[in-house]
Amino acid sequence: MSPRIIFAAVLGIVIGAGQAGAQPLGIGTSPQGTLTYALGTAFSRVLSESERISSRVQPSAGTGVMIPLLDRGELDIAFANTLEVLEAYQGTGSFNGRPQRNIRMAALMMPIRVGLFVRRDSPIRSLADLRGRTIAYGYTSQEIIRTILDGVLANGGMTIADLRPILVPNLIRGVDEFIGGRIDVAFFALGQAKVAEADASVGGIRFLSMGDAPAAVEAMQRVVPGSYVARVEPGPGMTGVVEPITTMHYDYVMFVNASLPPARVAQITRALSRNKETLAAAVRAFAELEPARFWRAFPVPYHDGAVSYFREANVARIEN
Repeated sequence: MSPRIIFAAVLGIVIGAGQAGAQPLGIGTSPQGTLTYALGTAFSRVLSESERISSRVQPSAGTGVMIPLLDRGELDIAFANTLEVLEAYQGTGSFNGRPQRNIRMAALMMPIRVGLFVRRDSPIRSLADLRGRTIAYGYTSQEIIRTILDGVLANGGMTIADLRPILVPNLIRGVDEFIGGRIDVAFFALGQAKVAEADASVGGIRFLSMGDAPAAVEAMQRVVPGSYVARVEPGPGMTGVVEPITTMHYDYVMFVNASLPPARVAQITRALSRNKETLAAAVRAFAELEPARFWRAFPVPYHDGAVSYFREANVARIEN
């Protein structure tokens, strides 16, 4: 019997088991209103419709809470950025001394654009104008956000000591502080519902452009390895992008618990690979999903089930 037939047979067995009443898969996300919550909700729907896999979205205060839950097997699937996953697996950064060795990569998905925004009528026109201004900071339940924000500030030649931080637990609370008029500048991913809420609440917002000079990019990357800057154009869904800007990008990944059966992970990865249009209709960020990018050499190991799917479906080149 050929490997392709065996692979299809195993998937068929798993589908049958799922129909027989298997426990729903737990999908870990950050709070409602965040990008990871939107990604998880859209993917849960696709799992049900395309693979007949039952799943349940379980939001938590942030990835600092969610990743350990997945490591312990209390969640099965989650979404985060590459820096978060790397720090968690290695036990560095916000996971210092707490390595999460039961996490496995399933797919490198797409770039996420993030930046700082102000009220549209604000006199703040550039990162240099931020000195002395109030900004949401701390992010005690999403510590990686603090690191990413530090990278944005480094791009402008600053540290948080150059501003006046207002401590918040997570991204949503930070934008709420902005809407309430208690801070001058907020941080979030472009194209998200919470950004649109802020825009509607304060009469318009404007994202600040970042520097693309080599020294500025290098300063950013020293704080956030793997990040890069790229141009973003105004357009549908890009609330607050009122003119072409340059802003920080980094990649998002789907990862799973190591104990999930390989055939189940193959199904999960297949669902992500085959449903780009459906996912993009729900969350704009999925429009840049490229299966050919799902695998790359990375310090966090991939789950065997994902690698099996990549090879069998020939959707990503696996380097030995």
